[in-house]
Amino acid sequence: MLEVGYDPITDTTGVLAFKNFVGTALLAGVKLRVISTKLGETGVSGLLEEVSRLSSSLVFGWRSPAGFSATASGEQQPAVPFHQLQFLRDVILRRQPGQRLQDFFAIVERSPTRRFLLERPVVSTERARNFDARSVTDIFTHPERLIAVRGTDAVSGSPLAQALGIGEPPVEHYPTRVSMSSRRLSYDTPENRFIKHFFGECLAIVYRLLDEANIHAQMRTDCRVMASILEASVRSPFLSEVGVLTAFASPTQALGKGDGYKDILDLWLQLGAHQALPGNEGEVERFIQGKDIALLYEYWVFIKVLEAVCEATGTPSGAVTVSRSDLGEGLARGLVVSLSVGVSVAFNPSYTRSARSAYSTPLRPDVVVTLNGARYAFDAKYRLQWLASLEDSQDDDATFVRADLYKMHTYRDAITDLKAAFIVYPGSEFVFYERGGGRRQRPGEIAVFDGVGAIPARPEGAESSALLDLVQVLVDQG
Repeated sequence: MLEVGYDPITDTTGVLAFKNFVGTALLAGVKLRVISTKLGETGVSGLLEEVSRLSSSLVFGWRSPAGFSATASGEQQPAVPFHQLQFLRDVILRRQPGQRLQDFFAIVERSPTRRFLLERPVVSTERARNFDARSVTDIFTHPERLIAVRGTDAVSGSPLAQALGIGEPPVEHYPTRVSMSSRRLSYDTPENRFIKHFFGECLAIVYRLLDEANIHAQMRTDCRVMASILEASVRSPFLSEVGVLTAFASPTQALGKGDGYKDILDLWLQLGAHQALPGNEGEVERFIQGKDIALLYEYWVFIKVLEAVCEATGTPSGAVTVSRSDLGEGLARGLVVSLSVGVSVAFNPSYTRSARSAYSTPLRPDVVVTLNGARYAFDAKYRLQWLASLEDSQDDDATFVRADLYKMHTYRDAITDLKAAFIVYPGSEFVFYERGGGRRQRPGEIAVFDGVGAIPARPEGAESSALLDLVQVLVDQG
């Protein structure tokens, strides 16, 4: 409960605190589904679907205790180590006994594949058994193994000693050691090389993120458990003589059909599959760590503002650069998408006193649109004030939190050339307060973009149109 957050009410009841995280979480073996009432049951899927158009492997809130759905994609992109770690966490720690990776390995370990290995050991002459033509050839090509024969030796006068007469007059010689043909059963098979390689890959993924400070504490604990299980498997005696996998063109029959082997092969194929968003409840879960819905909403607002500016100006945005790390992909702070001369959309730009772009402390709005030198800020706020909780309303509608609007005044007053600042939130009320005193309730009513406001925007429903309408009016007036 310390990882999730727990507020006790009585000795047996309490409230779980997931904050802004959504997805699935395990509690005492029970799978909990965590949704956001601000967006509705399908709202998160809507966010994922639209954000995924920017990047197919965005990961949000890897500090979260929850998980969420995702599906494999056919796109040829490198897999994200954090996604692979989540997959390993499931197949090693969360699946039922008998369906885990270590269970499949136990089946392999009980009856690993073997093959006859042809060898030619060099042994003392008296121990030689399988003497063949190659043995004879080796005798004549390795004079360092020969010794002179004395007349009293048992082999003196033998055909081989006479044939090995050296010098003038010839002195008989006889081999002290000879090579012989030998066959033994070995575990060094293509299937076992694959098993050793796969477990090595799994360990590399776990080690890579084992001490990553940015992942959830429970995940770091699970990494240590996984590392212990994988290391024990790699130390299995039968793998000690198995060599390195140098090529893997196609699976052998034993690998594709053998008990344990075929299951591990299937896990390897799943591990290598690119993990992509979005996913839905009807698709196979890929166990991505739960998302911080507030950050996801911030990304979505950036995408919607960028789309709206592109549509209003008739300019395509082109490619949007994402930053990549072992934990996934995301939007880099300070990212600027230039659409045309004088028109750009920035994500998390910084305005500071030293750069003379702000007169006080550093400020970083979520999204800033620049139109011919004038700036307009859009700040994603995943917070609501339910109108039903206010005395003058019995509706289920929701408005913005007043404190969030106060920060827009800070942006408006402190950032150089910033004309207007807006909250973008998942509510239902649109409002814009003009500096001259006007209060506008629709984008088309705004006479002068000089002030602060709030824009309702959600992936589902007509509320998102307010954002598009406002940007259109903004571009038309600019």
